[in-house]
Amino acid sequence: MLERHLLDRMKARDGGSPALLSIGLSRGDRMRALARRPDTMALLAELLDRVEETLRPGDRYAVVAVDEIWVVIEDAPGESIVRLAASALRGAIEGFYPGRQEDGTPWSVPVRVSIGGAWIDTLLRSHSDLMLAAGRAFAEARGAEDRTVILPASQDQHHSRARLEGRVRAAIAANELELWYQPQVYMPARSCAAVEGLIRWPNQDPRAPNVNPSMLVSVCEESGLIGELTRFNLNTALRNLMTWEAQGISLQVSLNLSALILDDATFPTMVAHACETWGIVPSKLLFELTEGSIARNEKASIEFMNRLRDLGCELAIDDFGTGYSSFAYLRSFPVNELKIDRAFIREMAVKETDRRIVKALIDVAHAFGMRALAEGVEDAPTVSALAHLGVDAIQGWYFAKALPAAELPAWLARFNAQAERASETLGTA
Repeated sequence: MLERHLLDRMKARDGGSPALLSIGLSRGDRMRALARRPDTMALLAELLDRVEETLRPGDRYAVVAVDEIWVVIEDAPGESIVRLAASALRGAIEGFYPGRQEDGTPWSVPVRVSIGGAWIDTLLRSHSDLMLAAGRAFAEARGAEDRTVILPASQDQHHSRARLEGRVRAAIAANELELWYQPQVYMPARSCAAVEGLIRWPNQDPRAPNVNPSMLVSVCEESGLIGELTRFNLNTALRNLMTWEAQGISLQVSLNLSALILDDATFPTMVAHACETWGIVPSKLLFELTEGSIARNEKASIEFMNRLRDLGCELAIDDFGTGYSSFAYLRSFPVNELKIDRAFIREMAVKETDRRIVKALIDVAHAFGMRALAEGVEDAPTVSALAHLGVDAIQGWYFAKALPAAELPAWLARFNAQAERASETLGTA
């Protein structure tokens, strides 16, 4: 959830004028099709290295999709600075990247980019306006001659914001949203018994700016729709669990909770009623909360979490290690699982310092009787390193991207069959 960290960073600033750049890769179609191939992930890794080398120390970036990158420029008071940053990033990213075709033949992948950018001006009232402006700019950039469009975040602010909220509200009412599921693989058996539910809006109006999951959640939080979105996620997950159980598939589903939901004292009761309605035991649900959301009001958070635990639900701290971690904090909260943030995972196979941090976080989780799950895992060396360090579960593109509910059973059958065959082979060796 690195994109959420970028948004939190914008909201928490006391001064300066951050800008947001949305960078789309012109070979995104090819990269999506090959997303699990090692050479494609190597291409993305090299591309991100170029981005890191271009950014200043205070700037941040996040991979929103295999063909989309967000960049937050720390202090960009106007259009000229934003354009300069966009030009520098274009110069660093565009070019030819080495790779191999499926038969092993070397090939070169030409990568070009479209960049939409926006900066905060004096009329900005919400960080989602910045996201909307960057999205609108990116939509225009794809058809622009130089494939770069920069807009002020307040341009047509109220009309655009109202239109976006209307689109989201209509999508929820029309049941256009979907919950996709990313598998979580448990070690050392490498079996999948849990998934994370992730919101998706797959069939959007192609004439309108695309609304990605982070923007969707942000708009819901700021427009009073987050309760409706959370109820949709909960009931969709329970309905899917009921369908899978009828097929003989036993899974636990984890769902992210907005910090605003912690203020809703009726939510645990709603969960109990929903589980009863769908005939699902509450232990099949795991709710993820970020460190920042819990720290907003620790006393209320503890009461909220204990009520969910009393129902039988499990709880996890998402993006662990990036916020307010402390031993006293962990001792106070009834948490089953710590999700180690991908910022520590990405280079741990090659950076000893990152490996030591991950080892320490795994040991902390185990010391408090919790599972340690590593997220954002994308390659075999990282899987091997995590297994050696004793991680309990792994989530990331290396095993699978998020899948529609209808596609998950077939993937599970293939994956668990492979794990069983591998176990039998080791047993006879």
